[in-house]
Amino acid sequence: MSLTWPVSEEGTLRIKQNAVFDLKQLYKLFHTFAEENKYIFRETNFTRKDRSDGSEYQIEYELERKVTSFIKFKITVEIWSLRTTEVKQEGKTLYKGELEMNFDANMEMDYATKTWKSGKLEEKSNWETNSFTKFLRNIYIYYLRKQYFLNYAGKLWEELYELHAKTKALLHQFTFF
Repeated sequence: MSLTWPVSEEGTLRIKQNAVFDLKQLYKLFHTFAEENKYIFRETNFTRKDRSDGSEYQIEYELERKVTSFIKFKITVEIWSLRTTEVKQEGKTLYKGELEMNFDANMEMDYATKTWKSGKLEEKSNWETNSFTKFLRNIYIYYLRKQYFLNYAGKLWEELYELHAKTKALLHQFTFF
């Protein structure tokens, strides 16, 4: 099992607004950000429920990148839209409703590599073979190379805030650089 450092507290980076927005542009923004920064982009959930007062959307995106053979970055974006109705503006279909977005980032160290062997998916972690090597991994991370890993956590933090700022700019919210 890998060791995970939370780079942002869950729910600290949040965007809330009750306005007109474009879901297709949000998707494009996250997909483009993933391509530019060499992340693997996955839409892990898309749920739409029609209600009497409008539709309800729940969308989750996951961006993942292997930085080194030991470190992996993971950014998760959760989107909820309540009381959402379609609006036509300038020939485009937009959505109006209560929008809430949460951004979360984790740095995973000593992640398991998955391989296919004889028809089975096997996960192999380099330092999880026994309790002694797990102890050595913790010494390596927390004492010998701590600043090295903190620098990588800082890079992930910068990328997360860059994505957050681009999203706020797309939604026409104030951003301070």
